[in-house]
Amino acid sequence: MKKRNIYKDIVSLALGCILIVWMAQGLNFWKQQQKTFTFQIQSQTEITNAVVKELEKLSGLYEFTPNASCNVSVQLEEYTMETVLTGIELTACPLKWKAAQKEIQRGAAPILFFGKEAFQGFSDVNGNPPGKRQILEWIARYQELEVRLTQESGQELRGKISGILESPSAGIYMDEGQMQEIYGTFARITGGVLKIKGKQNMEKAREILEGSGFLVEL
Repeated sequence: MKKRNIYKDIVSLALGCILIVWMAQGLNFWKQQQKTFTFQIQSQTEITNAVVKELEKLSGLYEFTPNASCNVSVQLEEYTMETVLTGIELTACPLKWKAAQKEIQRGAAPILFFGKEAFQGFSDVNGNPPGKRQILEWIARYQELEVRLTQESGQELRGKISGILESPSAGIYMDEGQMQEIYGTFARITGGVLKIKGKQNMEKAREILEGSGFLVEL
């Protein structure tokens, strides 16, 4: 009887395992290139038609939903903050909630959504930021808080917080429709939601956008 070559069997088994790993990696790579990635972008300046045309050149881009925003002063208790209030499509944006009301009832008063890190932007009359304990207290009872919003024109409104966002973690947001109703005259396009197909395209787009000064949050 011919003696079995155990070393040949080991090599064959190893090559078979390597082939299986390669096939699995190839399949995973293919799936990643078919996947759609959605992320929020924000600019310090207005996004003009010329900028939109440049965005359209991003590989894999098949949808860009612009968001309007306006500059406001926000007062919470004895703390204030100068910031940008951004309107978002709640069903279109890639939002991750830390906490949110089950039902969001729109009315005349602004309904706001705070990124969990947005509270760090407040300061008191002496320029001191709120402490960690104060921020945690605000987040814990966010539904009870009342904020005052003052627009550049001097218009002042009292608003409520209806949710805390895990992501985007920075900034203050409101429903795009309500943004247009309240601040439409003063709002401008400074951000939006991008949808890009393919992981490589997403990574390249993120590199280009961040290199151009955009804040990008997946």
